[in-house]
Amino acid sequence: MKKGIIIGSTMVVLILGIGVTYWLMNIEDATKPGEAIMYEQNRVLDPVNKQLKTVDISTLESKEKLVVGADIQQIQQLVATNKLSYEELVGIYLNRIKKYDKNGPKLNAITEINPDVLDEARELDKNPTVNKDALYGMPVLLKDNIGTEKMATSAGAVALQDWVIGKDATIVKNLKASGALILGKTNMSEWANYMDVSMPSGYSGKIGQDKNPYLEATPSGSSAGSATAVTSDFATVTIGTETNGSIISPALAQSAVGFKPSHGAVSGELVIPLSRHFDTPGPITRTVEDAYLTTSALMGRTKKAKLSKDALKGKRIGILFEADDAISKKIVSDLEKAGAKVMKSKGLEESQQDYEAFDEILQADFKHDLNQFLKENQAPMKDLAAIIAFNKSDKTRNMKYGQGNLENAEKNQATAAAIDVRAKELIKKSSQHIESLLAANSLDALVAIDDNNLFLVPIAGNPELTIPAGYDDNGQPVGMTFVVRNKADETIFAMGYAYEQASKNRKGPILPGNDSK
Repeated sequence: MKKGIIIGSTMVVLILGIGVTYWLMNIEDATKPGEAIMYEQNRVLDPVNKQLKTVDISTLESKEKLVVGADIQQIQQLVATNKLSYEELVGIYLNRIKKYDKNGPKLNAITEINPDVLDEARELDKNPTVNKDALYGMPVLLKDNIGTEKMATSAGAVALQDWVIGKDATIVKNLKASGALILGKTNMSEWANYMDVSMPSGYSGKIGQDKNPYLEATPSGSSAGSATAVTSDFATVTIGTETNGSIISPALAQSAVGFKPSHGAVSGELVIPLSRHFDTPGPITRTVEDAYLTTSALMGRTKKAKLSKDALKGKRIGILFEADDAISKKIVSDLEKAGAKVMKSKGLEESQQDYEAFDEILQADFKHDLNQFLKENQAPMKDLAAIIAFNKSDKTRNMKYGQGNLENAEKNQATAAAIDVRAKELIKKSSQHIESLLAANSLDALVAIDDNNLFLVPIAGNPELTIPAGYDDNGQPVGMTFVVRNKADETIFAMGYAYEQASKNRKGPILPGNDSK
């Protein structure tokens, strides 16, 4: 188990005065029956059950094995050969959400369901398209901080649990334009895990604790529900957001592929903010190719897969770890098998001053950016102060683990202009550090195990791609993460795909009646 709190998803040490507070997740306490359970059972199960009444469950279950573990191209091929319809695809996912998310293991990854998604799928089945976009008809789940026209957007907070913004975020518009079906929303660490240092990863006041489907361990981070949902086959792909690791960390902890784009490459418009300087939406998927296709859709681009298993040939890869156990040795072996030249690189060690600067920026940004967002979108809570007061009205329900980070942010008096300067300095320093490591040995990429030594990377804004690398002796998923130069998003996908094809590490979780792939 790692130490530290999770901002977004990576393990970030929060500076409190002159000390460092370490937090270890207590999953058992976090999953005790709570106030949110019945509320969420009705909120999700009602639209699920209503829609499932219109389909033949036996047909869905007979075709479920075709869908579990399948990637976008495999699913599209099933549709093209009349072995599956988009209606059946949506029905299979809704039925799995009922069986595994709200019953059975009760993974608690889903917060909202589109009540019209089956009808939308039927319309696609009626109008076959020859030159489809890759995501045409693919059900997508969105993190619950991404604005949508008809479903609630809450950032996991009770204070906003019923807030319907009334319009779609740019990335949602782009997904819909590609023909994707918005299936619903996923659970997240409340306020992108900026609620309180003691709050477990994957917990929200809105619906409670998200669970890692692999074992009783942390789902790791604010996009926890998105990782749980995709690895458990509740949707074809999911969307998360990252401030510092919130896509990468839950993906590696739950054996998924997570991609954090270069900062600014994907629009964050109408996404409830933590920090304008670092926030970035991105996909969590089961394969690198699916992440590539989904990122293209998020950006409003139409792309067919053109990835090659030869993309690592001749590439110089610097590893940020010692190859001293079975998993680390296999990572190196798989990179070399794919044609890469692997060498040890110096680490990306961050300093105490880096943590302090990041904490200072985050605290000021959260207050400023959230207040502006709430005002511009006419939220039921006018500002952070109102949310803090609301939470105190029912502490057990609204702030089970406290709200220390919210209260500290509210006290912050830094101006936006002053924080812009501070952020620019930290981003520049982080960028120079990464560039110096890449340049030192003419490296094409750096590779880490999990998200170790990567604190500075999302601060710099560089792209990151995490890919399943195996499982430790306790069955906990382990990931490997590529880092490349800023704006080299196409390059990271190419290398990531080549590694994935050489390694073939991912296995789906074993759920009751679920065939692992």
